[in-house]
Amino acid sequence: MDSVSIVGGTGFVGRYLISALKSGNPSREIRLLSRNPPREKIEGVVWRKADVTRPESLGNTMEGSSSIYYLPGILAETKDQKYEDVHYNGVIAVLRALSKGASPGRFVHVSAIGAGANAPSAYHRTKKKAEEAVAASGIPFTIVRPSLVFGQGDRSINQFLAFGRSLHLLPMIGPGAARIQPVFAGDLAKVLEKVPDHPEMAGRVIEVGGPRIYTYREMMESLRKSANLKAFIIPAPVAVMMASAILQKLLLPKPFLTPDVIRMALADNVAQRNSPVADFGMNLVSLESWLESEAV
Repeated sequence: MDSVSIVGGTGFVGRYLISALKSGNPSREIRLLSRNPPREKIEGVVWRKADVTRPESLGNTMEGSSSIYYLPGILAETKDQKYEDVHYNGVIAVLRALSKGASPGRFVHVSAIGAGANAPSAYHRTKKKAEEAVAASGIPFTIVRPSLVFGQGDRSINQFLAFGRSLHLLPMIGPGAARIQPVFAGDLAKVLEKVPDHPEMAGRVIEVGGPRIYTYREMMESLRKSANLKAFIIPAPVAVMMASAILQKLLLPKPFLTPDVIRMALADNVAQRNSPVADFGMNLVSLESWLESEAV
């Protein structure tokens, strides 16, 4: 029986990936490796307790997997979770565990558009460090870099919707001129599901965006219109937002806004070559159609 392991598979993207994997091959075994079990039992899905910040917990949990996905990621650091631990050290722990057994057919690492050694944010710098480790591991790999990912349970678009509905405000950092290409989590999951079956994807870094490129202001306008929000778009000065972010990081256990989040919001987040369309000929779900659906 084909077996696939998803590290961090109980999160937001993981739920969409499970659905895509089951649709692609209903008989395959799916292993979820995470600290906590999934909220509900899913047929064909096996949970194995593992924590990437505790390498000894990984053991042989991935043994025999034809493909392995690494999903863990955090947008904002907290007192308990740091970029270095989740984005880099966790990848190193998984690669070391794999080095002790048979190599999978493909290691699929979910990184981020903007990953770079000299990127303004620690988020993107640690993502790049992990990419370099994966590429040097000797394990067949594909690195997938998405733009902002939206869908049921995301912590970005849904947070803005919550602000718009409760406070009637859509906060925006600065003038909102940076460009972004939000991608539906279901479309990202379909790309992830397809990648291991395509030999030409081995050793490549691919980027994944949605069907439209927005400025942040344009994205906020689409949120307001398509979600029928009676909300004002508020462009806050960067200096004011940065001061708020520093205070949140110091005082809150789980800050919504941090200096790194601000740095990311001020930088373009657009695919240079959009793999879902260029490589797979996919028709992508737009932010507007998702917002206007009954699911939101």
